[in-house]
Amino acid sequence: MEAFNNWKLHKIISKKDIREFEFLIENGFVQEIQDGYYYLSAPLHEVERKFYEQKNEKLLDELCVKDVKKEIKDYIKKLNSYNEAKDVAECLMGKIADLKGTAIKEVHEEMEMNFDTG
Repeated sequence: MEAFNNWKLHKIISKKDIREFEFLIENGFVQEIQDGYYYLSAPLHEVERKFYEQKNEKLLDELCVKDVKKEIKDYIKKLNSYNEAKDVAECLMGKIADLKGTAIKEVHEEMEMNFDTG
């Protein structure tokens, strides 16, 4: 569902039918014509840009994200560390399996490791 009404098709819309009415009023994007009927007083692309900028800012605040690029770099570092640790664990389990003369799957089961992705 789209965030806003189709203002190209319906130039004048009743207040009760306007999506995101509070946002539109607060930002001066709609003007009342008469008796609760409004028209869009700014280009729709500007309205949408402002709407999604505000939603994005609110979401970043809720998630306590100050620097998106830094957050992505930190996440990638953590993911790389995890993958390296998992590789080392797999290697060690392979060595254990070799020493025992069993399959790696049996070592996984013995250590109660679950690598199912499904």
